[in-house]
Amino acid sequence: MDINISHNVELNQKTIITPQLQQSIKILQMGYQELNSFVEQQALENPVIEVEPNYDELEEHEKLQKKLDWLEDRDEENRIYYQSVREEKDDYDYAIASNEEDSLQYHLLSQLDLFSLNNSDYKVVKYLIQSLNENGYLEIDIKSVAEFFKISVEKVESLLKIVQSFEPWGVGARNLKECLTIQLKNKKLKDKNLYTIVNNYLDELGKNKLNVIAKALNISIEEVKNLYSIIKSLNPHPGNAFSSGHQTRYIKPDIIVVKFKDYYEVLLNDFSYPKINISSYYRNILNNTSDVKTRNYITEKIDQASWIMKCIEQRNTTLLNVSKAIVDFQTRFFDKGPGHLVPMILKDIAERLSIHESTVSRAIRDKFLQSSWGIFELKYFFSSGFDMRLQSDMTSENIKLAIKQIIDNENKKKPYSDQKITNILKEKGISIARRTVAKYREEMNIPGASGRKEF
Repeated sequence: MDINISHNVELNQKTIITPQLQQSIKILQMGYQELNSFVEQQALENPVIEVEPNYDELEEHEKLQKKLDWLEDRDEENRIYYQSVREEKDDYDYAIASNEEDSLQYHLLSQLDLFSLNNSDYKVVKYLIQSLNENGYLEIDIKSVAEFFKISVEKVESLLKIVQSFEPWGVGARNLKECLTIQLKNKKLKDKNLYTIVNNYLDELGKNKLNVIAKALNISIEEVKNLYSIIKSLNPHPGNAFSSGHQTRYIKPDIIVVKFKDYYEVLLNDFSYPKINISSYYRNILNNTSDVKTRNYITEKIDQASWIMKCIEQRNTTLLNVSKAIVDFQTRFFDKGPGHLVPMILKDIAERLSIHESTVSRAIRDKFLQSSWGIFELKYFFSSGFDMRLQSDMTSENIKLAIKQIIDNENKKKPYSDQKITNILKEKGISIARRTVAKYREEMNIPGASGRKEF
């Protein structure tokens, strides 16, 4: 009996993602808010981590000093460009707290104080005001209010009329029809056709079916157009002019692109990022203690903190390098503005930087860039090209602008169908399907041909 024993050696390459690598990847894709929250959480869990005060929490003079320290790291031209910072307020502090006195509730309650109401009625009206949503609409049911205060529905209705008499006209309404009707009455408009259209033909009005309304009311198209212009002058969201009473935060750019005469400077907006330091107190303990457990504990915590600092530094470096590559690739956009993007995919940037596409994808996630044309998400600059006959550099954004231009220049009495727009685009060398035209038109909130028709 023969027994053959053989050995086969096989080499397999596997990528093992360690917990540290996972953390590095996670930090890379963090946006501004997420990164701040992460650092705050790490500071709570690791006693050796010291976090400098968040930029938004600093006093004005501290913000200015922090920014000036940041500017000191830039070249002389950048400092000249940002010289106004030394004299004026913070241009990049986008966190603005709403003033309570600017809120809709405050405005209405101040009008309520002018009314002579008994205590019980005052409480009901105040409750109604405090139950309005940010648009000024009453979302709670009248019956539930009546039950809560143990009064009749008719009584609540009469007290709601007080709220509906306040400015801005239309507040306290329970739906759009009631909101518009309140405004018509306060404007002392008495044309019954106005009220009929508001109560029965808002859908037709929205679809621009003026001929249907004219036929139903037995009036001319011209009369319907005049009534329509009055209704369009009303405010369907009367509470929108006021603050919600909550803090509003605007987008903070991660990257700032500055245009000089012959080139663009791409800067990391890191002066508003969280800064981590390792506590000198714990370093002193480490250097002076002979207790093994204490030394091991502090050493482990310092190693953890050092790794997090390294990950954040790598994140910022990768983000800056990717942004520089984007600006270099999309120079035409930064020169001429929206409508001048060229097709660019993750692979284009990955190849330029000799990194993986997934790294580019993580680096641009939830990140924003500020330029002279405004603030844009980094992913905004990535767009696939389309099948072109004459043009090879169109993007979805450019095609949308082309569609809008065609619609802006059409005869509104005979607006183009989506198929006609498709044919016009094809003549310009832009070959896309009719359903794509419809999709882009809807994304731009442009109605179809019937909705654009003027009578």
